[in-house]
Amino acid sequence: MTTTTADVTAILGRLITAASPYEEIALTDAMITAGLMWRCPCGANNGYDDIACGLCGAARLWAEDETPPRYEYGELLDDLRAALKDWFDDRPRIRRPAAVSFRVTTEYDDGSAWATDGATVFFSSSPQGLDYSHDFERSAVADALVEISEFDRPQTGDTLRIVVPAI
Repeated sequence: MTTTTADVTAILGRLITAASPYEEIALTDAMITAGLMWRCPCGANNGYDDIACGLCGAARLWAEDETPPRYEYGELLDDLRAALKDWFDDRPRIRRPAAVSFRVTTEYDDGSAWATDGATVFFSSSPQGLDYSHDFERSAVADALVEISEFDRPQTGDTLRIVVPAI
């Protein structure tokens, strides 16, 4: 049986309905940390599939990828997205970001590339990103960044921001 986002939404709804007020707060905070819900800057909590806030109507932040405009990256982005999902799945106590952005580096011998360190993470509750202290070196994320860099060498000013799926 395959679990869909609708299944997850139904399960989470049942948990919230069954919870006491204190348990509801804890469950909601845990679901936001896990990326299964998102919190709008206005403070309202929203479901995983909601593209706009149910309270203020604001669009969900960080809901789309941003890539250099030169090419369609297709499967390369899918590989990076899957690697990021696995990275955060393996670190459940770290707050799961809505998106991750990578910087351009010229520190490697073979020219410019997307760096595995110095990433910026974005959360649905804030329009500003935060520096991510972990390095993706020697991981599937690093491998995917190498593939993208070899396909299209990044240039100064390029942006590579990828939405991180929770499911």
